[in-house]
Amino acid sequence: MHYEPAPGLNFITGPNARGKTSILEGACFLMRLRSPRTSVLKEIVRFGEESFLLEGLVKRENQETRLGVTCTPPMRALKLDGVPQSSSTEYLKQGTIVWFGSDDLFLVNGPAERRRKLLDSAGLQTSLAYSRDLRDYDRALRSRNLLLREGRSRREIEAYNHPLAETGDRILGFRKDLVTTLAPLVSDSCRKISGETLEISYEPGSAGAMMESLLSSRDNEIRLRQTRVGPQRDDLKLLLNGIPAGSFASEGQRRTIALALKLAVAALLNLENGRPPLLLLDDIFGELDPSRRDALLAGMPPKAQALLSTAELTGISIPAGSTVHRFSTEGTLEMVSP
Repeated sequence: MHYEPAPGLNFITGPNARGKTSILEGACFLMRLRSPRTSVLKEIVRFGEESFLLEGLVKRENQETRLGVTCTPPMRALKLDGVPQSSSTEYLKQGTIVWFGSDDLFLVNGPAERRRKLLDSAGLQTSLAYSRDLRDYDRALRSRNLLLREGRSRREIEAYNHPLAETGDRILGFRKDLVTTLAPLVSDSCRKISGETLEISYEPGSAGAMMESLLSSRDNEIRLRQTRVGPQRDDLKLLLNGIPAGSFASEGQRRTIALALKLAVAALLNLENGRPPLLLLDDIFGELDPSRRDALLAGMPPKAQALLSTAELTGISIPAGSTVHRFSTEGTLEMVSP
């Protein structure tokens, strides 16, 4: 399939199960080498096929870069302007994305892991050091937890305290600063969509320095056979109009909050990288009333390119300059007048 979005807002509409979400997922994988719905590469390949190929053109000012990724699980091959890449470092520098899907409603009342992934999505697209620290911390954490589960000696377990504390403190510090920067952006996004007040605050998984927390919790960890302090236990507190959002927000408010969080990350990426991310917004309108829909579209980041999928455009005020593509019942994608 060939799809060429225009600058600004691009609506993709049509019947269910025609491929609207697949276009957005393809753009996500092409830009960031990961799917928003699964970490298993085999699940991305079309039924009956063994591999897939994605190609796209990234245009920035007077520069064009062609991206290409071929994936035959579990292997993948990357190209920049036709040149094979031995690593993903330069490839991932070509652009950033922000994804929104229906599952993101669990950012509000789902497990803390969802909110940590939101922070990681911003950190991984702005800092190579953060990416390395996450990788090193995860490796040390898995090794330490394995020793705890096996009931190994305290000496063996504590051998991992130093690498865990060193990287853990950096991750905790990065996330604290990240949330401080995100907080006013989140508040502004929510106010523009619904006029409500949304506050976020960082709840670290370590009460103080990591080494001190590890030492003070060691007896409890040996008993429970699991590392009980650190970034893997971080959370993000959400208050809507001063009330805990996870417990009391309505369906429409949950969608508003999730969208505000994602648009705040988009604003942050724009600030950090000097260019807006590609917005991939799958079925964003859902339970939003007409006034929130209009405010959401009017509040899209300026100069950002966005792909928005929805089954139906009835009742949606499409901003001037937008582009609309519609899937026919036969599965072909055609541009139509907004």
